[in-house]
Amino acid sequence: MKAPYIKITPPGPKAKNYLKLDQKYISSGSGVKLLPIVPEYGEGSTITDVDGNVFIDFLSGAGAAVTGYSHPILVKAVQDQVSKIQHSMLGYTYNIQAITLAQRLAEMSPGKQNKKIAFGLSGSDAVDIALKMARFSTKKSWVITFIGAYHGQTYGSASLSQFQGSLKKDMGPFVSNIVAVPYPDPYRNPWGIDGYKYPDKLTEATINYVENYILGHVVPRDDVAMILAEPIQGDGGTLIPPSNFFKELKKICDKYGILLAIDEVQTGIGRTGTWFGIEHFGVEPDIMILGKGLASGMGLSAVIAHKDIADTTNGSLIFTPAANPIVSSAAIATLDIIEKEKLLANSQEVGSLLLKRFMKLLDKYAIVGDVRGKGLMIALDIVKDKKTKEPDREMTGKICWRAFEMGLILPSIGFYGNCLRIVPPLVLTKDLAEIGADIIEQAIKDAISGKVKKATSTWS
Repeated sequence: MKAPYIKITPPGPKAKNYLKLDQKYISSGSGVKLLPIVPEYGEGSTITDVDGNVFIDFLSGAGAAVTGYSHPILVKAVQDQVSKIQHSMLGYTYNIQAITLAQRLAEMSPGKQNKKIAFGLSGSDAVDIALKMARFSTKKSWVITFIGAYHGQTYGSASLSQFQGSLKKDMGPFVSNIVAVPYPDPYRNPWGIDGYKYPDKLTEATINYVENYILGHVVPRDDVAMILAEPIQGDGGTLIPPSNFFKELKKICDKYGILLAIDEVQTGIGRTGTWFGIEHFGVEPDIMILGKGLASGMGLSAVIAHKDIADTTNGSLIFTPAANPIVSSAAIATLDIIEKEKLLANSQEVGSLLLKRFMKLLDKYAIVGDVRGKGLMIALDIVKDKKTKEPDREMTGKICWRAFEMGLILPSIGFYGNCLRIVPPLVLTKDLAEIGADIIEQAIKDAISGKVKKATSTWS
């Protein structure tokens, strides 16, 4: 079926019924929905809702559905496995699929060290696993993380997240001995440095802050277990640090005996055009955290670390359904699909096409303050004024709503809720990418002209 195709103005009557049931029975803590869309099935990079509307999907379930929807290889792998055995708990029996997947992840991840894997159910609990590993292996307690980081919603991962203070409201106390520092955002940073013109100065300012202000003054430098960072901050607004930042950060870690942990939940498994986002920066982390796309959005996460870090007290990293045969098979199929269909190259090529399209909007529209991205992880920063860079959250919501009306699922995100977030499935074709880009530009025009009266919701 042609995409997009709007059969009835969304949300249609069937969708509205589910909206009411959702409001009645599902906790608001699960999130106020960004868009009133009720998917019934998907194919490739499109989603068809319960009323027959067909949307191009630039969200892919928060970047998780990397192989798109209903991929025949993934479907067959899951169906074949569930017909054999669906559960085999790692804490009690061996699991062929989990062992196979662990070997593959260990061999494909950066670095030549002898690595081991611990499995979880989501990026959130994988972050908790990494925290346990770091503290246990170093016998140190403090952790440094970055302002703007989103690491998840368990108590450990929420404590490490520095994205929206409202997500922690009335839920404390949180995990202790965590301190946050500014992320080297080239567009907006506390030092007022233009990180695009002077990337080395931005790196220097950030590293200097960590070493000369935090270490030794705010926290004891000999009691820091790890520094946790996203190679590209996702929820923060697709913030890409200077190319030398992680090399300099690793030097600080090595100097003081601190582990460098990299959260690849959003950037990993091909999202940025490489298997892992940290590959763009030429650094081998001590710990890597995977989730979201690892099993194409099914419930699986993983932490990769050197065996001396990964091995903790027997049973301390165990979850009953973690890496069960079904999700492990889905992960193996996901890796197979990305390799066989050359989706890393597709992410680079289609992402480059979209970036070029969006870069042209910088000069055409006063509200487009910045465009940034790698592979199929892109953001447009919407502002009230290009000189002041004042975020325009309301305009962003209107653009997303108008895009939805025209058949494009376009999320908003960012430290200020003012970024258009492009994280489609890695199977996105150039044709659909062009159509999606056309819709975004038209949505921008309509929002500027005042034609759009509604706006999408965001976390507050």
